[in-house]
Amino acid sequence: MEIDWIIVGPVVAGILGIIIGYFIGYASKKVPNNKQEIEAWENKYESKSRELNASIEKRKTLENDITNLQTRLSNVESELASSKSKLNAVQNIAGSVTNTPNSNQNFESTTVAHAYGKRVIENDLTIIEGINVEIAALLKDHGIITWKELANTSGERCRTILTDSGRHYESYQPATWPDQARLAYEGKWDELRRWQADHHHSI
Repeated sequence: MEIDWIIVGPVVAGILGIIIGYFIGYASKKVPNNKQEIEAWENKYESKSRELNASIEKRKTLENDITNLQTRLSNVESELASSKSKLNAVQNIAGSVTNTPNSNQNFESTTVAHAYGKRVIENDLTIIEGINVEIAALLKDHGIITWKELANTSGERCRTILTDSGRHYESYQPATWPDQARLAYEGKWDELRRWQADHHHSI
């Protein structure tokens, strides 16, 4: 049977046009429009970048705050150490005043100077007849620092201190030292001066 292309040709062409149009339309639908998606990702990137920069700035601020706090802490510690040092100095001074039992009672420098004709330092053990600088240092090493402490120390203990020192103090007579120290502690300078003058050669 012979095909009539005059009739069939347009039909076939129409069918082919439909098929080609279908594939062109399908292909156009499969190709995505990426412009909006790219813009969306760019916006997200910029947002995350801003958040990251903000976090970095916050971290720098916190680091600066920590550094400032460490500096302030160091200054406070230095001030505290200085205050403790000053407090210890004040306490030592107060302790020295407290440990001088007759500082405001019986000791008057002008009275002592009038009796001895020279300036005498309070609790100077060398004012006691028979005690020189070396013996005064030796007594202080044994806790006998003031006239009152020497007045409350027996002559026997003074002798023991001299003997135990290993030095040649056999000729010294410490039995009178407590009595002399008591007169000094009580501020009886004229009496002490007369007593020392009377016993100068027997001590």
